Amino acid sequence: MQGRSKRAIAVVFLASALLVSGCAQDIRKTGYFPLEQDLAQIQVGTSSKEDVIGAIGSPSVTSGSGNAIYYVGQRTQYIGPLPPQLLERQVIAVYFDSRDRVSSVETLSAEDGADVVLAQKITEPAGEGLSFFRQLFGNIGNVDAGQLVGN
Repeated sequence: MQGRSKRAIAVVFLASALLVSGCAQDIRKTGYFPLEQDLAQIQVGTSSKEDVIGAIGSPSVTSGSGNAIYYVGQRTQYIGPLPPQLLERQVIAVYFDSRDRVSSVETLSAEDGADVVLAQKITEPAGEGLSFFRQLFGNIGNVDAGQLVGN
């Protein structure tokens, strides 16, 4: 009888340990958080784009027009099966004038931004909507005589 109770206690202890370890928190850091001393090297009006990249490193994102670069970093907490929770988001935005000199530097957080809804446009591969036989016989008659002769 004592052997069964010891096994039962061991099973309960093992199940409890697995349950608790599955709920352990996991904090993940993604992106890039520039150091304060590196940011201090950037001088508005005098630093060039090359100076900024040399001091901080390659940007996470660049603007389409090329007049801004962004360094994005975030820390997210994961606890077991719960949805992830954003702890911190930091965006360093460096703006440039027409001479590629720094015009301003902004530090933004998650509270400063708005949610961005991404477009869900999907490009279907060629031939996606065609049936098997249409794909198989679709090129009959589209052969140029020069292709057959080798011209």
